[in-house]
Amino acid sequence: MYPRVALGKGLLVRTLLAVVVMLVLGAVQASAITLTFETEDDFVTPLINGQIVDPVFDNVDLEFGNLVTIRSTDINGGHGGVTVFDSNPAGPNSAGADPDLLVNLGNILILQNSNFLSTTTDATFGLLYNTPNDEQDFADSGSILFEFLSPIEVLSIDVIDANGGFLAFLILTDDQARTRTYTIPAMWTDDINTCGACVGFATLDLTTLAGQTGELVALATVVQDDFFDSLSVISLDVQFVGAPSSALLRRAVSTTWSSLPSPRQGFSSVRDSSPLACTVGACASPPAV
Repeated sequence: MYPRVALGKGLLVRTLLAVVVMLVLGAVQASAITLTFETEDDFVTPLINGQIVDPVFDNVDLEFGNLVTIRSTDINGGHGGVTVFDSNPAGPNSAGADPDLLVNLGNILILQNSNFLSTTTDATFGLLYNTPNDEQDFADSGSILFEFLSPIEVLSIDVIDANGGFLAFLILTDDQARTRTYTIPAMWTDDINTCGACVGFATLDLTTLAGQTGELVALATVVQDDFFDSLSVISLDVQFVGAPSSALLRRAVSTTWSSLPSPRQGFSSVRDSSPLACTVGACASPPAV
């Protein structure tokens, strides 16, 4: 049994649309490490609400790079980058503009709303958005890109608030540039702010080629290239597309992966020039950014 990593409830890397991400990495066979976005991927340094973890928007403080790098891309351009959002209903966002993201998964990752770009520089945590709020405009949509420093198997991801107007593509790419693409349609999850008795997120299994329902009746579908190798995934691209008439785009993620039994030869971390020792084996250089 290979060691495993999971992006899950603690992210959807804990959640995905608002995409939240939680990551579970296998340190040894039959055991797992969980990256919940409560900490960086050193599993020690804490992350806090509003913290920018995207080198495209803050390249001074690099929070990730031991096991995975995380950055945003623009599909239409305009969001404020990958940002930590505290989804605790009694936490710092309890009176904010995103009650539909208060799904009680701890820290999740969002693409920051381009209308709320005021920041504060914290001596410990670096650049923080004063008002964490996920991007809502189709014209400003984009993606959260996870690039793994060693080939892995990505097992699952949690998706938050994928309801009216939602559309997302989750693209796994292996080390031969072959892809597997999941499509998550609108009404795949409910809205915890309006549904009454629901949880507001669902888990997408990234190991199956079968269609999957979430909280509601909508079906997530998948296609893949011939000979796609699910055990050699080097990136996960979560693309928030939505529909042109969509009033809201929500992004949150959580996933699981396992390392290969014989990872590729290690290279240095993006943080420094010294060799990087990964807990899941030798790390490989990340794809070019």
